Amino acid sequence: MRTSRLARRARLLTSLLSLGLLLTVLAGCAVNPVTGKREIILMSESQERELGAESDRAIVGQYGLVDDASLTAYIEGIGRELASRSHRRDMTFTFRLLDDPVVNAFALPGGYVYLTRGILAYLTDEGAMAGVLGHEVGHVTARHSAKRYTKQQILGVGLGIGSLLSEEFAKYAGYAGAAGQLLLLKYSRDNESQSDELGVTYATASGYDTRGMADFFGALARLTGGGPGLPSWASTHPDPGDRKKKVRALTRAEQAKTSGSDFAVNRDGYLRRLEGLAFGADPRQGFVDNGLFKHPDMEFQFTVPQGWKVMNTAAQVQLADPDGAAAVLFSVDGSSQSARDAAGRFEQEAGVRIVERRDQRIGGFVAHRMLSETTTKDGTLNIVSTFISKTRTVYVFHGLATAAAFGTKRRTLESVADGFATLTDRDALAIQPITLHITAIERDGPFRQVVTRWPIPDRADLDVEGLALLNGVEPDARMTRGTLIKVLRTAPRSPPHPPPRATS
Repeated sequence: MRTSRLARRARLLTSLLSLGLLLTVLAGCAVNPVTGKREIILMSESQERELGAESDRAIVGQYGLVDDASLTAYIEGIGRELASRSHRRDMTFTFRLLDDPVVNAFALPGGYVYLTRGILAYLTDEGAMAGVLGHEVGHVTARHSAKRYTKQQILGVGLGIGSLLSEEFAKYAGYAGAAGQLLLLKYSRDNESQSDELGVTYATASGYDTRGMADFFGALARLTGGGPGLPSWASTHPDPGDRKKKVRALTRAEQAKTSGSDFAVNRDGYLRRLEGLAFGADPRQGFVDNGLFKHPDMEFQFTVPQGWKVMNTAAQVQLADPDGAAAVLFSVDGSSQSARDAAGRFEQEAGVRIVERRDQRIGGFVAHRMLSETTTKDGTLNIVSTFISKTRTVYVFHGLATAAAFGTKRRTLESVADGFATLTDRDALAIQPITLHITAIERDGPFRQVVTRWPIPDRADLDVEGLALLNGVEPDARMTRGTLIKVLRTAPRSPPHPPPRATS
């Protein structure tokens, strides 16, 4: 009798839960702007805008923007033209150029579209860039992120968080919010195919020849991932087959609809706009050298433990123990008046329990160190924090470790901050980024021969095959005198950059 009652209650509960899910799903039905069909989407357009705006602030804060008003306006102008040809012409789109060397472009709900300076370097003409921008606009107009979010919610698996650090450290690393989750969504094959088609459609309607977009997909297959930092295009846009051939076929089909029209490539105009664009990581914003992280613009250095991974972004530097049991997060606090003031703010805002604290001096500067702990879903997390005052700025180190690992990791965590000092290495202080230089070939010949006049800087980590890929040609391709190409050179010495954005 008892078993029968339990069974009836279980069936009733299952029915109620199913009814609740059904009502939620029915409430989430919406008409897709691209297909005109009703779809299950558990995110309204207003929620898309709110989530996009929130995530945009986090992404810009984490990675920073390229400080080039002319180049940014150029991208925005093309982006707005594409958006005006899209299926959501009433939507306000925002186009950003992120200061990140990884080859990527991505979009967030609400009309936020991003290119990295890394992808600009590998694109070869304006038509190709228009195709890539149109592809990302297509992800927005077809509501692919919103649909992916819906699928995850219905399955109850949530959105994954990707980071150099293990999950218990993610909230301190700035990856636990919606921005990090949306950024790492992988699109399906159908999503990719539809966005390729939409990108070609929007770009062709705007007067662009998107064959260069097809060539870019061919080059992309030969590029490796981006390493620490933003994910690469390949990790967020899985390849749905031979995209190069498909995009070429789409381009022919779209152009045939408007036969007699001229479609812009504008290779030379595009390349000239890349003159002086940083290529690869900018060492002025920090680099690792012989066990030290050195920051030439702000003239400081600190210790990097042997074997630890380092990820440097505009907002913070993250150092991770290879075994995943410990990490150090370094950031700049430009609003606190002193090391003690910054420590007090952290105590109040993070809600940690203070175990011990003391004043000390590090590298000749006033410092304050405190040990605290906080409770996570997986147990206690220990934090050894060091706040160092230097020229009206407070530098902050948070060493994190699980309670089980803290005893053996504490000394290593403290050693990172203990190594903080003024950077005096003249070579490091004078180091400059590698930049793109646009120049005309002076004689006919194979690519590998005509580029010998411009030696590749050692720090570029690129050989002549890589330089050919950067230009979208084969190493032995026959080049014609007067053709513009991209070469690499070290930027001339310039006045110090402004300090990075202050973070707390």
